[in-house]
Amino acid sequence: MTELRDPALPPAADVGSFAGQGISVIIPAYADRPRLHRAVRSVETTTDLPFELVVALAPQQVAANRNAGLARATQDLCAFLDDDVVLPPGWASRLVAVLDARPDVGAVSGKLVFPDGRPQTRRPDLGPGELWEIPIPGTCFVYCRSRVGDPYFDQTYLGSQWEDTDWVWQLRERGFPTVMTGDVTVVHDHQLSENQWFFENAERFQRKWGRFPAEHEVAAITREELDATDPPAVG
Repeated sequence: MTELRDPALPPAADVGSFAGQGISVIIPAYADRPRLHRAVRSVETTTDLPFELVVALAPQQVAANRNAGLARATQDLCAFLDDDVVLPPGWASRLVAVLDARPDVGAVSGKLVFPDGRPQTRRPDLGPGELWEIPIPGTCFVYCRSRVGDPYFDQTYLGSQWEDTDWVWQLRERGFPTVMTGDVTVVHDHQLSENQWFFENAERFQRKWGRFPAEHEVAAITREELDATDPPAVG
């Protein structure tokens, strides 16, 4: 078994039944670039549970990279992170604490903001201690493999987008809701735009599941909602 690294910080939250366990932190990435190094440094300096870091670096679709990372992971607790995130101190224990408190939950994510502080999700008001039951984005989330049956990502999706929604819907099909917590805020250095695979992957999703997500099943903010949002005041 891979030797776990010591956490950089003491736990920020009580993880209850998960005490003493480590966590596999998986970053799927296309290329070795500065933002990946920033994400790795963020993991190393903010994680407050024993952890192993698995970087799945390959020029293929995100689903394949996610699965490659998962195949190398040794821990029951797993965190998936995009390579363009910056994490807050104590993120790991706070997300795991939600899983401990809610045995019915399949996976938990933090709420996402842009680097200028504007929200990336439709619940910017989500505060400490609050949970929002919603199909979560794949940007930053934690789950327990033995709890949900260890599903893998559908590699028929091209490039990126929709493969994470598909995975979350697999959990829902198994009876596990997913939630976003207001206790963790993750900076996602991301452009709100559709990539070259968006529409083809959307069609794949619709064929597989028989429909698109309804409005109440979408966590991401729309371009129109973002344009109507002012950046937080500084100072």
